[in-house]
Amino acid sequence: MADMFEFLISVDLRDELSAADVEELRWHLGSGEAPEDGFRIETGVRFAIEGEDGEPVLLDPEPLLGAHGPAWKIGGMLDANLERTSAGWHLEARQEVHVETLQEMTELMLWLYRRVDLGLVGPDGSVELARLRWYEDAESTPLMVRDTHVFWPR
Repeated sequence: MADMFEFLISVDLRDELSAADVEELRWHLGSGEAPEDGFRIETGVRFAIEGEDGEPVLLDPEPLLGAHGPAWKIGGMLDANLERTSAGWHLEARQEVHVETLQEMTELMLWLYRRVDLGLVGPDGSVELARLRWYEDAESTPLMVRDTHVFWPR
């Protein structure tokens, strides 16, 4: 059994993204270089390995939404894109995400929430930012974000 989710996001972002924001977001989508002046959104997934002295060594971060090509468990293809539109930016991604990675994605989801097109914000301040589907399920569930909280599925 695998603890994999299909993660789908298709969201409009406001026009106010800076060049540094776009650069870092493109890195998270696997289509750009790591920011030269360091990460501001979130560092991505970091894996620790055991060093020669037995102490853990952190490897370089990996993009959070950077997989491209065939999916391992959910079928189909994985991709991620950020495109300029007449009203701002559009982010679209289909990724295969392990359950242990969800918490590491929290900062990126909160960062996106703070920049989402205001027309997507509900009366209670929440946004359906993405959809998640456990790989064996037929139905997906909404990923809701409000204020400083991401409501990950259980």
